[in-house]
Amino acid sequence: MACTSVVEKSGDHHEHEAEELLSSPEFFDLSVSTPDLRFTDQKHFSFTSQIQTRWSVNNEVHGRLYRAGSDWRNRPAVILLHGWNSESSYARQFPFFSWRLNRYGVNSAMFQLPFHGRRRPSGPGTINNFISHDLLNMVEATRQALLDARSLAKWLLEQGCPSVGVWGISLGAWLGGLLACHDPELGFAVLLTPVPNVELAIRELDFCVPIRTALQQKDVDVSRLNLASIQPVIPPERILIVEAQHDIFAPVEVVEEVWKAWNRPAIWRVRHGHISILLSLPLMERTIRWISRAARLPVPCQRTG
Repeated sequence: MACTSVVEKSGDHHEHEAEELLSSPEFFDLSVSTPDLRFTDQKHFSFTSQIQTRWSVNNEVHGRLYRAGSDWRNRPAVILLHGWNSESSYARQFPFFSWRLNRYGVNSAMFQLPFHGRRRPSGPGTINNFISHDLLNMVEATRQALLDARSLAKWLLEQGCPSVGVWGISLGAWLGGLLACHDPELGFAVLLTPVPNVELAIRELDFCVPIRTALQQKDVDVSRLNLASIQPVIPPERILIVEAQHDIFAPVEVVEEVWKAWNRPAIWRVRHGHISILLSLPLMERTIRWISRAARLPVPCQRTG
């Protein structure tokens, strides 16, 4: 199913530009200005991404905010980051998670990741997938996703929320891990079935064939994107890793490598696969309870504004 989502196309891989962007010191600079959230109703909002890619439709961020009561500004918040091509999870599961989080007094916000949902370009010559033959497009999408999440977090903090964390799934968990390593203002991070080793994924996963083809032209160093090669800037007690023991996308040994490199934060090893884990209501409820506790931990006084 994953392979059917990726269509191999000919064209420029932009490998030199991708390598230049990925190696730049500014790549993980998450300094953002407060976005202008435009609400069409109580929940739905949009804002302009700080990163402007080649595709204008991708540069408009669409999301939803589920407020935890009338005094929501005094309550912590979590940003939900969906998986790759997981629009159905965004549309159906996330509202349920949000309802449960609200019951625990936690605001829930979410947005469609680059090249997903309403952000997919269409028409001849466009790229409409996060994963593609165009390396520059993927590197830009990664940085855009990080800055979009940071922009939304900044808006929530400026509204008064005392703490803002992330709960990422699969691709979203990998992005959440990158945020945990580069955003000291992050309140907490839940990484549910992360795919933490980009090099291994490109080398072994069938749906990464377009990337492997592009890398035959030039060996681009993507090690900066491997979670085990970088360190979190938030303490271990604010991190939860959920490992699916039958995961074929993120092998157990790779997730364990991150856990050890990150000074052994909380980890739940569960007997599930990459997809089946999302069907476990008891596990999702357990995760929500963990978030409700982590969201109320004292926040270090290091807000940068």
